[in-house]
Amino acid sequence: MRRRFAISVGIGLAALALHALWANATPSSRQAATHLASFRWQIPEGWFGGFSGLIISEDGTNLLAVSDRGQFVQAALLRNDGQIADVTNVRRAQVLRKNGQFAPRPIGRDTEGLALMPNGTIMVSFEGQHRVERFARPGAIPRAVAWHADFDQMPKNAGFEAIATAADGTVYAMPEAPIGAENVVQVFALKGGTWRKAFTLNRDKQFQPVGADIGPDGRLYILERGFNGFGFRTRARSFDISGTQASDEKLLFQKGIGRHDNLEGLSVWRDDQARIRLTMISDDNFRLLQRTEIVEYVIAP
Repeated sequence: MRRRFAISVGIGLAALALHALWANATPSSRQAATHLASFRWQIPEGWFGGFSGLIISEDGTNLLAVSDRGQFVQAALLRNDGQIADVTNVRRAQVLRKNGQFAPRPIGRDTEGLALMPNGTIMVSFEGQHRVERFARPGAIPRAVAWHADFDQMPKNAGFEAIATAADGTVYAMPEAPIGAENVVQVFALKGGTWRKAFTLNRDKQFQPVGADIGPDGRLYILERGFNGFGFRTRARSFDISGTQASDEKLLFQKGIGRHDNLEGLSVWRDDQARIRLTMISDDNFRLLQRTEIVEYVIAP
């Protein structure tokens, strides 16, 4: 999501913020995720940037991303000892409207969330003109998805940034801003063509959900972002959603301002060392003061 700001923060302030945020964290348990590496991705073209949704292939060698300006971007990830060394074979396709045309105004093509269905269908969530749509492939004409009356409460610039799909085809979506109580994240589930309220997650007012995925272990992983006028805070949590409520909340990592850029897209997979790996991508808002980075954390088996 686009923000108007200037980033200015000292190393000492970032360190203090990190310490305070971690000390005040309230999830029921912590499961440390270790920072593996960050790769800065740059292409000197006007369409590049603004990435908010991410899918990584099961073997970690390919990515699909969507940008705030309505672009699908596919690429291959070249790895050295498991870490990203280069991004190659970049292809892009416009996110089309149901009439087969590219939206003429930015508000109509603000793609934010990205998830892959078991049958290969791509689910995309939009802000500005809130909706979720299905795409058979990048560049295809979308199919509309049902609506829920509660979605009308979503603010203009704080809709579904975080969506995820389960192995049974259930789509989970959560708005960036609260719907209802301020201290919870309301998670909606789409199954059989109908949305329902699935469960809620504890909400910290310092963070907003901006990315989500169902990991190979069946847990729900969410990426959360905070902004205080100086820089971005980042944290990731996971939950057991095997029952009717989310449980067994784990704080995976929490970083203060200055550690990462505006991480918004999340994809969770298992690497060749049997570790759960969280791959995230940042939305640079097409601003020179920011950067597009692909960040990876791992959880030991």
